[in-house]
Formats: sequence, structure tokens, C-alpha cells
Amino acid sequence: MSDSNFPTVLRADGVIDLTGGLAREPVDERPTGRPSGDAWVVDRDRRSLLPPPVPGAAAAQEADSPSPDDIHREIADHFALGDYAAALHSAELQLGLDPDDESARHYADASRARLEIRHTTRIGSLEYVFNLAVPAAKVKWLGLDPQAAFLLSLVDGQTTVAEVLELCQLGRLEALRVFTELLEAKAILRVA
Repeated sequence: MSDSNFPTVLRADGVIDLTGGLAREPVDERPTGRPSGDAWVVDRDRRSLLPPPVPGAAAAQEADSPSPDDIHREIADHFALGDYAAALHSAELQLGLDPDDESARHYADASRARLEIRHTTRIGSLEYVFNLAVPAAKVKWLGLDPQAAFLLSLVDGQTTVAEVLELCQLGRLEALRVFTELLEAKAILRVA
């Protein structure tokens, strides 16, 4: 052994130690449990950026999940504040967990109805007829998702909003939302 203060990379048994003796684990122990001569694989678990697994963490996560009463309170709060989209989202999540939850179903139906009224009010009337406000060649530059692009393709200056909603094969609320977004983006305009 040398009297130097610098760590050595050559151990007494002739094996090269790239950590300079600073390794936390002996080289002979493989933390992955897989036989491998690849130093990258052998040392992977020690280098991982993920926190080490905590025993009982899964049980703690389940204990942290909100109770149905907390979820109902959250839904009611969103609804009372007029945030019907958030109330609908939370109610649908609760219905996904418990399809028989009547309270969540009531809030989901009421939120959906309020959102439909809100979108219909922005449009004006479902009997209005709209046409494209941008040239057809520039529609691709609007950056529309496929649903909005399909709904926009149905807007022809002759078809009423109600007929477009029936033809587009989206849910009524989703179609109204997309139609309202197109109107607010000035991609369409009312002609009659």
C-alpha cells in the first residue's frame, strides 16, 4: 500500500476498483441479484434516481386515498362554486369507482346539464347556421384535434348546429364544447 492520501484503484487482490475504495457495497455483492459481468448492470440499483422502496408504502398510499365523503364534499364544492367541469370530472371519477353512487350520478347529470346550457348560451341557438370563417386551405393551420376537425368539416353554411351535433357522433356535451371553442377561436361564424 502506498502512503498517499489519494485513493487507489488497484486493490490488493489485483482487481481494479473504479470507485477508488469509496464504494458503499462490496464489489462481490450484486444488488440486482442477476449474474452479470457488466459493471453498469451490477451498479444500476445503487445509481438509480428513484427513492428506495419503503416497506408498507402501498398500504400507506391506500390509507391516504380520500374517503367517499371527502370526494362527495369535493364534488359539491366544485358545483357550488360554478366549476361544473371540475364537478363533472370528479363525479365521473367517483362513478368509475362506484357505479351505484347516486349522489355522484346526480352531480354528474346536473353538471352536464349546466355545461350544456352554458355552451348553448355562448352559441346562441341550436337552430343557427354557421360557416367557415377561414379559407379551407388554412384550416390545417388552426391546429385542431381530430374531433374538432371532423366537427368543423360538418359546418357548411346550410346545416344547423343541432344537425351538426347529431351528425358528429360525439357526446352532446363534448360536441357543444368543441363547437364553442371553434366559435371563440373565430374559426366559424354565424350566417343565419
